[in-house]
Amino acid sequence: MPETVSNGKEKHTKQLKRRMECWREIILPLNSILLWERSWHLGLILGVTTSIFMLIWFLEPALLTMISICLLILALVDYLVPILSSAFISTNSWTGQKEKKLDDICQNLSVTILQLQNVWGKILQARNNRPNLYYGSITLCLLLLAWIGNTINNLLLIYMAVNAILLTPGLRHKGRVQKAIKFLCNYMTHRKQS
Repeated sequence: MPETVSNGKEKHTKQLKRRMECWREIILPLNSILLWERSWHLGLILGVTTSIFMLIWFLEPALLTMISICLLILALVDYLVPILSSAFISTNSWTGQKEKKLDDICQNLSVTILQLQNVWGKILQARNNRPNLYYGSITLCLLLLAWIGNTINNLLLIYMAVNAILLTPGLRHKGRVQKAIKFLCNYMTHRKQS
């Protein structure tokens, strides 16, 4: 069984790497920024997201307009990046070190995707095996989300969610999540002892 799992991970990683072939020169700097390899990368992430959300807040576009503009930008990026990267970046600049870094990125991304698929599979399994618990939990979570969405501005919620998603890789890479969890555990155990 462990061999099948590792073969599945390797196969998934290879497929992912093949799909990212024309994006490889863009992926390395993006990964560097998301992992905060330089001290100013955190500020860059927060500055860019804050600027985008301030622009959205200022312009107040309709939902359909915002969705269309986002999809238009994604389509243009998907079309132009491979063309521009092949035109401006020589194939000789790709080194073994960059290839190893791309392999590491693809492995990490593949593990994350497989973990998310595993969680989704467990949710579906819970729906089939324990429907009362599943539907009760889903109902409770959705009611809580509806209450939060009604109480807090939706743009602020999306801003916080986008920042949380973009900052998670850097927090994990720097070990800040583990430090925060240790601090909370120590705080809670010392508080109970008092």
